[in-house]
Amino acid sequence: MTTVGKRVLGLAAALVMGLAACSSGGGGGGQEQAGQSLRMWTFKKSHADALNKAAAQFKAKTGISVTVEAVTPDDVFVSKVQSAAQTNGLPDVLEVHASGEDFEMGSSGLLQDLAADVTGDWKQRLLPSTQESGVLTQRKIDSVAADSPIKNGKAGQRFSVPFTAGAFGIVYANKDKLRAAGLDPDTPPKSWEEFLKALEATTGKNQGGLSLGLKISQTGFNWIYQPLAFAYLGKERFHALFGKGTTQGFGSPDGVKTLETYAKLTPYWMPGATTLGIDEADIAFAQGKSAFNVGGTFTLAFLVQNGMTPDKLLAFPIPPSAEGTHKQISMAPLALTGLSVTATTQNREAAIKWIDWVTSPEGAGMVAKESLDLPATDLGTQAEALLGKDLAALQKYFTGPPESAYEAGDDSFFPSDWDQVKPGDLTVRLTPLKEYGPQQAGTELDKVMASMWKSTK
Repeated sequence: MTTVGKRVLGLAAALVMGLAACSSGGGGGGQEQAGQSLRMWTFKKSHADALNKAAAQFKAKTGISVTVEAVTPDDVFVSKVQSAAQTNGLPDVLEVHASGEDFEMGSSGLLQDLAADVTGDWKQRLLPSTQESGVLTQRKIDSVAADSPIKNGKAGQRFSVPFTAGAFGIVYANKDKLRAAGLDPDTPPKSWEEFLKALEATTGKNQGGLSLGLKISQTGFNWIYQPLAFAYLGKERFHALFGKGTTQGFGSPDGVKTLETYAKLTPYWMPGATTLGIDEADIAFAQGKSAFNVGGTFTLAFLVQNGMTPDKLLAFPIPPSAEGTHKQISMAPLALTGLSVTATTQNREAAIKWIDWVTSPEGAGMVAKESLDLPATDLGTQAEALLGKDLAALQKYFTGPPESAYEAGDDSFFPSDWDQVKPGDLTVRLTPLKEYGPQQAGTELDKVMASMWKSTK
């Protein structure tokens, strides 16, 4: 699994230098018949394989051929885009990380503004929480450093169309290990308390407990603590934890209670949890070293690549505490990747048609089923028919009562100087390291928040 959002910030400088070279044309180039042949690059091999299969059907429908090339790993993809920007070699379409890489490339002049194209029915068929992904906001422009290429963008420009979507805070359980521990392998725990009992039953006895890539410390804070605290407190009180000058922060009774609840995981982490990166923790789970693993909807594809099969997995969101405000939770999805049209393509109309089709229910469903990555397209009642039961089972966690829907992408209540690593480091010191108790951890988190609010513009 590629760590979401892990990109090279220096990309934009090379892109800007390449603009002059690109201005004379590019994309398909003069050797291709305009409007009939497209090239596309992605940084995910599983996406390239799925997209090329989908392209065959697209060609049968439209006569337009699409060749998709995977350029991996991430740093190689970035380097190739850098080189192509300077040598008039960019393809027609790029798959990029949403709400970040698309903004840098677009504001640097490498991507076209699609705001006038993605309207009406096209926009409405996207999952509601992803519809504005790819659209540059003034808040984003104001929040970046003065030397960021995003400063050159304009609010309202759309530099990508949401393509894949996912949610963090998804727990995967090894059904064989559940059976061995005398647990029902087909029924998720209904509450945090039931989850802890399942962890107790599967820790030891060579079962391994819980794995998570805590070497990236913010995974624990973002993927477990935040949805758990949201469900426990409800939206308003959860937001108050992060407030400016608040008396209802992490050191308050509300905050300490949520930290106490999270810290109950301490006995159940697999050995060496703090030394594992995200991929390493997923691999450890796939190798049977843990009974439970926390990731996102996107983790399924990586687990399958590492030898597991969906029928051996039970997946469910972080369960809410029975003591909390919400007794159920859904995970509003984030757009993970988007599709962009390069500024130099000579085949804009064909590129738009391709992106339109591959984000339609038919096209998106086909790619998702092949790649095991969920689409940003809302498939509604067609989900199981298009995706198969395993992916459809994951997508069902995207929907639920609005009041209990956790939105990981909502940063409206954070300081603009938000740094997720700092609270991540503190919660690792709480659990599994036990260097802090809940009250001390809450006090230290409030200090971190006050510092970030102080530097917020």
